[in-house]
Amino acid sequence: MSLKNEWIVFTGTLSSMTRKQAQAVILSLNGNNQNSVTHDTTLLVMGSRQSDLLKENQQSKKLTEAIRLKELGQRIRFMNEKEFIELVTQQFQLLLKNL
Repeated sequence: MSLKNEWIVFTGTLSSMTRKQAQAVILSLNGNNQNSVTHDTTLLVMGSRQSDLLKENQQSKKLTEAIRLKELGQRIRFMNEKEFIELVTQQFQLLLKNL
């Protein structure tokens, strides 16, 4: 899967990098960043939740909206931070191979 033409939103806290670093990675792979879930969103990356920000077992507003849009037929995928790291690592390896 390529990030080209993907519209990506992060929810929760990333443990491996800052949100700005993750957004820079996306841009370097020709993806698009979004701060909130919209009808353009194609991928929601879910980091860990801060217990002081969210009540226990409560979904983030971004996740709730993404689920709602998916149920309405929008093509949106969900990925945890580990899967995101694996995806971008794979994309960078492909780029290096083609140099």
